[in-house]
Amino acid sequence: MKTTATPSASQDRDAFEADFIYGPRRRERFAWFVAAAGVLVGVAGMVAGASLFPLKTTETFVVVVDKETGEMDRVAAVQALTLSESDAIIQANLVAYVDDRETYDLTDGEQRINSVLDRSDGDAARTLRDLWSSTNEDYPITIYGRDAKIEVVIKSVNQIERGVAQVRFTRTLRRPRDTRTVTRSYVATVGYDFQPETRQRLQDVWANPLGFVVTSYRVDA
Repeated sequence: MKTTATPSASQDRDAFEADFIYGPRRRERFAWFVAAAGVLVGVAGMVAGASLFPLKTTETFVVVVDKETGEMDRVAAVQALTLSESDAIIQANLVAYVDDRETYDLTDGEQRINSVLDRSDGDAARTLRDLWSSTNEDYPITIYGRDAKIEVVIKSVNQIERGVAQVRFTRTLRRPRDTRTVTRSYVATVGYDFQPETRQRLQDVWANPLGFVVTSYRVDA
């Protein structure tokens, strides 16, 4: 007796044969896909890890040890730079210098004048030392006394040529127990430069990071 396969049985047999023949190929392709994806993930992880290596570096620096306190102070290495001297930087340094040099107030006079001296070189440093010498006939303390104050107001800064500027300012003299004030106008001709030292203490870097220095200084009424 000849049996006829039902449509359902025939379809099942065809599906089995297709899976038997093509199933291993599909599983092989899927395995290769999974392996390739794993390799890509691994490579990405290695690249990400390698990119973090530069963040972990060893830095060597020099310190100065105070013999009395034992405290260590790091020495900064400041390389000489080709400075793009913007007007804002130049004017800010000129204003600060003239204001500190021309102000008279003994409450902070020593610290301020020493700061000006640190920013002075050549003729500018020499004239400042001469002015504040007690043997000088124009010694400020002899002329104004210890209680008077001179306030400075900067009016303008004009660049004359590279490394030379003129600063216009007023000085107002105030004396204790005297309501009267005396205000006069002046023009300071300032020769300046930027001379960053190759190595200096951090405090010096903070105070004058660009190495601004005045080399000549003349005041005219």
